[in-house]
Amino acid sequence: MYEASELYSNVHISEGDKLIKQALVEDPNLFLAYVYAVQWAGDSARTPLLEKALTIDAKDFNEAEKILRKMLENLLKDPGYKSTAAMQTLVEAYPNTPQAAEWASLHYFYTSKDVDSGLKYAQQVVEMSPKYAPIYNNLGYMYMQKNEMEKAKTALEKYISLAPNEPNAYDGMGEYYAINKDFVKAAENYDKAAEMGLDNAKELADLARSMIK
Repeated sequence: MYEASELYSNVHISEGDKLIKQALVEDPNLFLAYVYAVQWAGDSARTPLLEKALTIDAKDFNEAEKILRKMLENLLKDPGYKSTAAMQTLVEAYPNTPQAAEWASLHYFYTSKDVDSGLKYAQQVVEMSPKYAPIYNNLGYMYMQKNEMEKAKTALEKYISLAPNEPNAYDGMGEYYAINKDFVKAAENYDKAAEMGLDNAKELADLARSMIK
């Protein structure tokens, strides 16, 4: 499950899914594995996962599991439920835990489209765990959303420096350069991601080259 968490953070979704499925085969009552699975599941798969997760006996749950269980209950009742309130509660319960702040950052940014709150929690992760590479990818995209391009570039460069063998780092930098219409550098970074095996990176590199004037 912990390996899957790292894979998800670096946007290796299919590999993360395989490990989560393996974890649940080995321990069908591993509640947090269901939490991960639910967050990445498609619409058709989400409801069965939620139902299975909520059948697990919660009497020995820790505070984090209780908070996340309530979140899953709300998701089952309302597929459009926004989980940001649960994430805020999680951070308040675990203020010194980087993972809690990371989850809050992702939910605020991607689920609720609240860039400023997502950025606030991402910065907390950096303060607590400055060598945690994936958070700089999230920061890069948040800064790009705010059109703060120099900060975005700095964050994405930090991701590459901390995780030079991670294809997603070059994919993010490729997108940065594409948005800023530097298609030569965009293609170079997408090519690098493609060489490292990232799906669709070659197509993005070719698209960037087609935009070079």
